[in-house]
Amino acid sequence: MPLVECEQPRPAGAREDPEVLIPVSRPRLRPGLEGGSLIAAGALLIVCAWAPTPYVVERPGPTFDIAGEVGEQPIMTIDGAETFPTDSQLDFSTVYVVGGPGSSPRVLETMISWADPGMAVVPLEVMYPPATTQEEVTDSGTAAMESSQDMAIAAGLNDLDYDYETSLSVSAIEPGVPAESSLRVGDQLLELDGEPIASFESLRDDLLAMPDDTAQLTVLRDGARTDVSVETIDEGHGRQLGVYLDREFDFPFEVDFGLEDVGGPSAGMMLSLSLIDQLTEGSLAGDHHVVGTGTIDAEGDVGPIGGIRQKMIGASQAGADLFLAPVENCDEVRGHTPDGLPVVAVDTLDEAEEALAVLADDGDLSALPSCGDAQD
Repeated sequence: MPLVECEQPRPAGAREDPEVLIPVSRPRLRPGLEGGSLIAAGALLIVCAWAPTPYVVERPGPTFDIAGEVGEQPIMTIDGAETFPTDSQLDFSTVYVVGGPGSSPRVLETMISWADPGMAVVPLEVMYPPATTQEEVTDSGTAAMESSQDMAIAAGLNDLDYDYETSLSVSAIEPGVPAESSLRVGDQLLELDGEPIASFESLRDDLLAMPDDTAQLTVLRDGARTDVSVETIDEGHGRQLGVYLDREFDFPFEVDFGLEDVGGPSAGMMLSLSLIDQLTEGSLAGDHHVVGTGTIDAEGDVGPIGGIRQKMIGASQAGADLFLAPVENCDEVRGHTPDGLPVVAVDTLDEAEEALAVLADDGDLSALPSCGDAQD
């Protein structure tokens, strides 16, 4: 967990005007008591300054050039497909989170962070549910990053018209739902009412369109096709199975990421762009440096993320020529854009590519959608 190291020097000075002394009445102190009181007060201040607080601090983190390396390890490795060199630098941005379950920032650094417009101080319970452990936070961040990588590859390959296989498998079942009696963890969903299940989105849409409450599913269980009837549930958003699904992909070649120490899903859009850049001739952004953030799904839709203000500051500090921000983060972007950093609002992978094409041609970035005119 990164730590914030701050020094706050105070300017020294003395009054030049003569002081007017006004006699006051106070009890006479025993010799040594006044000095002892000052020492005790100083000790108390030191203890208070280092006392933990119920907050976490978000501060700008580094940016990562996806075509580059961390240490001596490539961030992205493509094996089994032809790749091409690029002059573009496409980075994803990060946020340092100081504190968390079992580790809180101290009073002094929290107060300093409150005074710094480049940092955000967030109540611990807003960031993490009660009783969450640091191990759970780490595991969740790792899982989100791994899922984001799969989605980024899928979105990039869809953009380039590559074929790949995908499947949905049951990863967990909500306690007490009817599906407990008919589905098992590990079941791979093949068909709904005799029609192949092409994607999570198609399954969701087909469930919404069902004429009754019972879904006829064909699943692959222990290597054999099995037909099951599942009574669906309605939680206010249409019919659902009451299960958690893992989307699994079988890509035509291997793409690996060396990002073991980075968690969360927010790099997705930039991972897709860099994959497309390396699988095609030319350079998506010309010889420019682009930093961005945003989740991605297999269909190429860009989603919102946390810490957008800190990420823009990090991009500005890295010398970015352009920052790509999700449209759904525009409320947090407005009024907080660093001086000299063009910010383009995007809702899809296609829109992000269009922005890079304009930048590559040294076109007018002000003509692209910004958070000043994006519709949230």
